[in-house]
Amino acid sequence: MKNIILYIVILFSLGIIGLSGCKDITTEGFTEITYYPSLKVKGEPVVIINIGAEYVDAGAEAILNGEDVSDQIVIKSNVDASKGGIYSVSYSISNDDGFVVTGTRAVYVIDPTPSPITSGVYTVAAGSHRLWHENNAVVDFEGYEILILQMEPGVFYISDFMGGYYDKRAGYGSNYAMTGYFQLNPDNTITPISSHVAGWGDSMDKMNSGSVDPVTGDIAYSIDYAGLMTFNIFLN
Repeated sequence: MKNIILYIVILFSLGIIGLSGCKDITTEGFTEITYYPSLKVKGEPVVIINIGAEYVDAGAEAILNGEDVSDQIVIKSNVDASKGGIYSVSYSISNDDGFVVTGTRAVYVIDPTPSPITSGVYTVAAGSHRLWHENNAVVDFEGYEILILQMEPGVFYISDFMGGYYDKRAGYGSNYAMTGYFQLNPDNTITPISSHVAGWGDSMDKMNSGSVDPVTGDIAYSIDYAGLMTFNIFLN
């Protein structure tokens, strides 16, 4: 009986030693207590400025273990206010153990040339729908926000030609928005310049029609996509 008890004690001791050795390995290179930094982007997450305007970033603030460590934030920006475009500012901070917290801001530099189309956020209006050619099934949708920005006189960026159908309605995310550019013509019709769906690596087949109401600024267009469907979009 004594031999059995002694054997159990030896095994238990070996187990403790094994666990202790494992703990030393898994915690190697880390401090006993890890404090995670918090980061807050100050100001608006999306900023729109005119070409040639001075861009002054609102910055960010960070706290680590109750202390203000904002001076340790690493800021990277590609903003060029001299030409129209879509830019970003990123912020990051890490603690002593290498844990990183990040934040971003989008900066849109637009051309202020007067136009029937005003740069800003548009809403997908009632009457917008997707038509599936195979069975003529129609899916109505509305209420999603679409960003349209004038990059140069008469040339506009659009955040989703499909009106948020896959990005927001289906919940696939921004990689499945059809971003692109279109031209506003003198007769208030619009024609596509380019389009791209990053998630599927393709673009629209064609634009069937497109126009802007010069009085209200409302936009309407129809596009074919993937040889399977047509999107009829109304924006106001």
